[in-house]
Amino acid sequence: MHCRTFESKIPAYIAGQLNMEEMQEFLEHLDSCRECYDELEITYSVMQGIRQLDSEDGDTTAKDLELSLDRSIYFSQDRVQKWTTRLVIKYALNTAAFWSVLMTLWFQFRFWIEGI
Repeated sequence: MHCRTFESKIPAYIAGQLNMEEMQEFLEHLDSCRECYDELEITYSVMQGIRQLDSEDGDTTAKDLELSLDRSIYFSQDRVQKWTTRLVIKYALNTAAFWSVLMTLWFQFRFWIEGI
């Protein structure tokens, strides 16, 4: 993912509107690009700050916002990891089912040919 693409997806990430594939790419780029992390941190702080001002709970420090961002990233990484694990399990089960059906058909065909 390029930095411009990353930056365009920041509002969607903060709003929780990225699908799992987009989030995975987003987080991979975030891990490798300090400038994009800084951009996310600034945008997150501004958006969360505005949200908290609107709710009249303006008693939040920058440290709280940074901790909140770190939690958000952690939970996003956890969600992507669980999604990836479920995807691998799904493919493994589909592959096992395919081979089971194929072997059943092979035995059935063999029994049919041999007249058993």
